[in-house]
Amino acid sequence: MKALAVEDVGQRIVEWYSCIITKDIKQAKLLKPEIDIMIAKMEPDDKMLAYYQLVSLQYDLLVLREAPDEKTKALDETILENIAVQTNDYLNFMYYYVWGQTEFYKQRYKSAIRTYKIAERLIEKVKDPVEKAEFYQKLGISYYRIDQYTFAFSYLEQALEIFEKDSSYVMNVISCKQILAGIHSELKEYEKAEVIYKELIILSRPFPYYQAITTYNIGVNRILVGNFEEAIQHFNEALRIEEFRNSAIYLKAKYHVLNLQMRLGNYTEGLEQLEEEVHNEGAKEIKGKLLICRGLYLNEGYSFIEEGLNLLQANEYYDECRDLCEEISKHYKKMNDFKMALYYLEYANEMSNKTILGVDQS
Repeated sequence: MKALAVEDVGQRIVEWYSCIITKDIKQAKLLKPEIDIMIAKMEPDDKMLAYYQLVSLQYDLLVLREAPDEKTKALDETILENIAVQTNDYLNFMYYYVWGQTEFYKQRYKSAIRTYKIAERLIEKVKDPVEKAEFYQKLGISYYRIDQYTFAFSYLEQALEIFEKDSSYVMNVISCKQILAGIHSELKEYEKAEVIYKELIILSRPFPYYQAITTYNIGVNRILVGNFEEAIQHFNEALRIEEFRNSAIYLKAKYHVLNLQMRLGNYTEGLEQLEEEVHNEGAKEIKGKLLICRGLYLNEGYSFIEEGLNLLQANEYYDECRDLCEEISKHYKKMNDFKMALYYLEYANEMSNKTILGVDQS
């Protein structure tokens, strides 16, 4: 049986704790057995288990007080109050922290940041520096997802400062540095990105999956500097690593190889096979991009381009839609079709505005 995702369990515990805060005893009692079962089926996660235990304690305190019995009489009221006070601040921190994680899991990044910022007000109640570092890391990643690079960089560096003091947190170091390198790439600071990627290649050697992720990201950086041949080499190198096959970006690597081959004019085969894989996985982002490839590089018609862009926009892939519009505009400019080049450049600007303004995530 497949284990339950930590984020799904966390969301339910947040709902349970909300009932406890509002003293909705009836609903809290209804949720408890369901959450107990979910915890038993959850992926291993010490932090979520600790949060569950703290909320369980608050639940017990609420139920015991509202339904006095012999067990309640045996408990000293002062002890109960002390327990509640000691756990309250940390519980409130965890409440907003887990809520933020749930919003991030749903790709509601602005909502996640708003919630994390509430948790940040209570960060001094967190005694474990590593736990603080994990919080800074998640907040930094959330800012990165909405292109707020200054804030992202600041929080990720705070996280790194803590993680790098203990070699047992090398995975966290790798994760933070991957994003810092990505930020440099986005800001067109390609040489700074390369310096970090060289560090990551060494750091990730014992971990094939992270070695593949680093190799993939170097490929993306090569695209940005216009070195398509080397980008293809890096993507293919990542694809050969077995541990990479379960990655969320495995299909993206395959797409990049096909897309770059088409842009270089040396594509031969593979599109239909990838389209089938994408269909089976329900990967709408890649599906939209492949439709654009068909229309733009295989000359199968303008309608494919529009269908692909509409699919991306409908699923709120505004960044990707912007990047594709810029690619389409460059292609038409190269073909001396300046009218179409201008049209898609304006389309890209429109998508940039949607990325900045975002959508309602309240």
